[in-house]
Amino acid sequence: MKDEDKDLFLGVASKYVFLVKHGDWHVDIDDCNPVIDYFTNSFKLVSLFSLIESLSSEKHEDFYDWLQKQEDDTFPIADKLKLKSLYEKYKNTYVSIRRCVRFFERLPPARQAELRAGFKVRGKPVPEIKAVAEFLYNLRSKFVHEGEFVLDIANIPVMSRHKTAETVTDISIPTLLRMFEEGVLAYFHRAT
Repeated sequence: MKDEDKDLFLGVASKYVFLVKHGDWHVDIDDCNPVIDYFTNSFKLVSLFSLIESLSSEKHEDFYDWLQKQEDDTFPIADKLKLKSLYEKYKNTYVSIRRCVRFFERLPPARQAELRAGFKVRGKPVPEIKAVAEFLYNLRSKFVHEGEFVLDIANIPVMSRHKTAETVTDISIPTLLRMFEEGVLAYFHRAT
């Protein structure tokens, strides 16, 4: 393993231990539990996805910066349809979720099946790990961008509605942590 990979592994592992594995969000209010699951789970999910993104050599590029690097015939953008098409092309190339999907796709098939079984839409497990990765990433984004706590990751099954689809999640933080640990090992196994 190259020295850069060793440094990356040690950095990710130490941040994981302190921010996620043994990191809980504590509340210091009388007559209140010091650790509230959905507070802690929200911060843990953000930390997990930050660590997943840190494993990629691909870096985020702003849509406007990306547009400026496109061919000369890109401008002027004629209409909303053309803009939407350009944005879809950008998302397929540079958006963080791609890196996260790839991380979960590195998991062994049995682990992917376990995660898919823990996320059901209309009563059926989703057919691809991509749907689980996107769902988890969207939970993270809702907390980061809108302050919505992560309620779907708990120690009990949770029924909710997302984009008019009834979902049931039975993915606990310990399960997600186990998958992350295995995913990190799979990532660095490929680096050797």
